[in-house]
Amino acid sequence: MPLTHWQRFFLIAATSLGAVSAQARATNGLHWERIHTHNAAPSVVFAKLGLTHSTKNGYTRDGKQGVPDPTFPPGLTDVVPYDAEKLILVRGTAGGLSLFRARVSAADKLNPPLHLHAELNRPGPDSAPFGTQDVDAVNDGVRTQISLGDGAGARVYQITERANPDGTIWIACRVSLPLPDQSNLSPTGPVFIPERIWTDPMSRKARLGETVQFEDFASVRRAFARKLGATGTDAGEDYALRVTLTAN
Repeated sequence: MPLTHWQRFFLIAATSLGAVSAQARATNGLHWERIHTHNAAPSVVFAKLGLTHSTKNGYTRDGKQGVPDPTFPPGLTDVVPYDAEKLILVRGTAGGLSLFRARVSAADKLNPPLHLHAELNRPGPDSAPFGTQDVDAVNDGVRTQISLGDGAGARVYQITERANPDGTIWIACRVSLPLPDQSNLSPTGPVFIPERIWTDPMSRKARLGETVQFEDFASVRRAFARKLGATGTDAGEDYALRVTLTAN
């Protein structure tokens, strides 16, 4: 049965598009690959490798492209961890995938849990702690929430630790902030109200048994909260959180 004019048109168009797509794939040299983890959760491996977002161009909002990240793994454009499937979905060149596969294998280890000792102090070397907390079984790459009080109210922090290849420990701390004023939120549609708002993480590097200090200044909390539209009250006190990690 002979082809109609429109059938011939779509056949030619489809053939042309297929050739262009094949040429683009060959030119870009980018491939998708699933890299499975066997010990640590993919999100933990993701954090161990120092990744904070899943695309080379950073986060996107309203369909706009973010700012390219020069620290993203070389040769890769996408790194997406899926804990339920125990895999990391990766897109990149053959060389980039090979290098990243080796990095994932080195990071896919379960380090022994550690003991965390936290003290809440006033800033200054001679300040005595007025609140302490001990947490056993602090796991590599998993956030641990602690709450310490000074009589005026509890201060809440998130601590994350990650073992470095050189034997040191990377320790990060985020500080809890007041919730935003709900009256400022849009009344239309469902609105997600978080349980807490957190500052950007502060990080330190230490060895087992060493104490690191994170400054929790009221001025920094207020400035960060204002950027997020939070209007909750703040006691206005300055604090210093001292953290020590030891073997269990």
